[in-house]
Amino acid sequence: MGNNLTRIVISKYGKVSENDLDMIIKLMKECYNRLKPHNVSLVDLYVFEKSSLAEAFLSRERERIGVKTSGFEEFFFAMHDAWRGIPRIILCLDRLRDLPKLVIVGGVHHEVGHTILHGSIEYYFLTFPKPLLELMRLFNFSEKYATDLLYLASVAVKDYEVTRLLCQHGYIEDQAAFVKFLLKISEDDLVSWNLSQGNPLLEALYIMGLFKPIGCAIPLLNSEDFGNEIKEYLKNYVSHLPKELSSLILNIVEEKFAKLENDTLNNISKILYSYKPILDTLFRQ
Repeated sequence: MGNNLTRIVISKYGKVSENDLDMIIKLMKECYNRLKPHNVSLVDLYVFEKSSLAEAFLSRERERIGVKTSGFEEFFFAMHDAWRGIPRIILCLDRLRDLPKLVIVGGVHHEVGHTILHGSIEYYFLTFPKPLLELMRLFNFSEKYATDLLYLASVAVKDYEVTRLLCQHGYIEDQAAFVKFLLKISEDDLVSWNLSQGNPLLEALYIMGLFKPIGCAIPLLNSEDFGNEIKEYLKNYVSHLPKELSSLILNIVEEKFAKLENDTLNNISKILYSYKPILDTLFRQ
């Protein structure tokens, strides 16, 4: 399964300095080397001067390829997909420049981890697993809504698996910095939660969306150096929710993710079913 070299094919959009590019390539090459053995022989790297260019590009890509999920992915400085069958990392320099160096390092390593674990198209065009069909039946979800739930569950699982992989290979400090950066509730988040109040469908999507950074954080709970700090960050991250809901989320964190193994698609099924108590709580109100 191992390979000696990962070829990075670079596409630049706008003004991209060689210094920035050199730093990114160096981080990626070191990470691919440390995470051996893996089977990533080729990766596309798209570097955008401005996030507005990346957003327009990805919007066109979604239409061309037929991506059906709602546009949840809050636009970020680093992203990954494999919509065209080859793992692709997308970086936005305007978002990246103002960040602490360790957060940048952690984010680039995170995307490299995705290319290794989730670098083929099967992880992006998912069929409905049995637990999701069961949730559709129980709660009368539309196919569109179920597609969105599946997407959010898959993101949480994939991010969990990436942090787990990186921690296993000694990337602890940079992942802790990256996770602490992610685990912050913004004013926009609070507005979204308040606007969703009284609509269980919107509340459920909001809560499932919180599991993306939560998934990233969970493997670090075992860290001697950062575990207690990350636990506090997680508690604060869900503290704006009613106590019953925040307790259910933290229970999933403690009980369900730790039992996930190495089959991503099976892991997504398990996590989807673990969301049922949250849905029960929201839809009985």
